[in-house]
Amino acid sequence: MPRPRKCRKVCQMPRVREFLPAGAMPDDDGVTLTVDEYEAIRLIDREGFSQEDCGSYMQVGRTTVQQIYDTARKKLAQALVEGVPLRIQGGHYQLCDGQEAYCGCGGCRKHRRCSQQQRNQEEGTMRIAIPLDENKKDVCIVLARTPYFLFREQGQDVIVDNPAAQAQGGAGVQAAQFLVDSGVTHLITVRCGQNAADVFHAAGIQIFRSVHPVAAEDLAAWEKGELEELTKFHSGFVS
Repeated sequence: MPRPRKCRKVCQMPRVREFLPAGAMPDDDGVTLTVDEYEAIRLIDREGFSQEDCGSYMQVGRTTVQQIYDTARKKLAQALVEGVPLRIQGGHYQLCDGQEAYCGCGGCRKHRRCSQQQRNQEEGTMRIAIPLDENKKDVCIVLARTPYFLFREQGQDVIVDNPAAQAQGGAGVQAAQFLVDSGVTHLITVRCGQNAADVFHAAGIQIFRSVHPVAAEDLAAWEKGELEELTKFHSGFVS
């Protein structure tokens, strides 16, 4: 009986998961790079890790890292030479839980910045986020490209721009990472994509389902314990 494949540790999901050559269509056949292959490329070629260090970080042996890395380089070469789309998805990986005292991978913002979210949890405070529509009052039904987010912390509300609203690709993951970096502990939203949900769950952010058109009404319902957790996530939309 073959030995089960061990999941490789990955710091965070890629911000952009699809690259299209000029003139290519989103539904064209292309090359698929797995998330763990992407992580090996990021650590070795971007962060300057040795294969030994990469294996230690990803919690696999050096031989395994070499195989992952070689396969990833061949896929990148194929996409460049043939001019076909490159997509990042799937693989055998497990997201970093952020529990290490120090993370030197170069991509884990929770460790690198000593995030506000961790401080909030230590202090017992909460920061709630809601996507806002153009009028800055109603809940936006699209999380990834919402124009604004409302943050509520200790009874104070702040409205901020969503930096992922005009992203060319991977808006859901970029918006999710922005909320993680902003120290959000709870999210209220109409719906959420699976990729973004993975980022939220890895960061320990609870997701609740919006049931009111106005953000203030959702916040009041949440404070009364009337909102349910969001447990169903869509696979994403083609823009």
